[in-house]
Amino acid sequence: MAMIAFGCAGPGTLTKIPVDMPKGEKATIIAHNQQVPDWMLAKDKLALNYIINGKEASDEQLKAVAATEKSCRIYTDTVRPNDLVAVGLETALYFAVGFTGIGLGSQAFIGANSLAYGAYGGAATGLAGTANGIVKLGGKTYTFENCGQTILGMFPGYEVRVLQKSPY
Repeated sequence: MAMIAFGCAGPGTLTKIPVDMPKGEKATIIAHNQQVPDWMLAKDKLALNYIINGKEASDEQLKAVAATEKSCRIYTDTVRPNDLVAVGLETALYFAVGFTGIGLGSQAFIGANSLAYGAYGGAATGLAGTANGIVKLGGKTYTFENCGQTILGMFPGYEVRVLQKSPY
């Protein structure tokens, strides 16, 4: 469970994708071959995917990306809850709603044990809440990429643009 709740993986190998435009202009997309879903990515291993003018990124551009990634890891860790807390709260909320709703609904049946029905309903919906909470952990990647896009957008002289993945 700790492996799932805390994220354990980092980005995969770096891939450079050339962009050759019709008039001879060149750019390069620098992407990480992601092997696992976003919710499994550890916050301290998040990396930006980006595009630059030309075929090779200069040392200055690479340093700008590294500085942005460093700041955005801190930002993401600051503005998002601890992974275990986020999943635990989602589980508790779903459990409480399921316990209450199904427990109260069982009173419509004569002789039904509303406590037993409530416990079953709470367990079933609590498990769904855990799954939903884990999937929502992928939002940390969106937060990280949005931060990177904002920072590098403030410094257009580096000619680095962040490419964001879909949050879904």
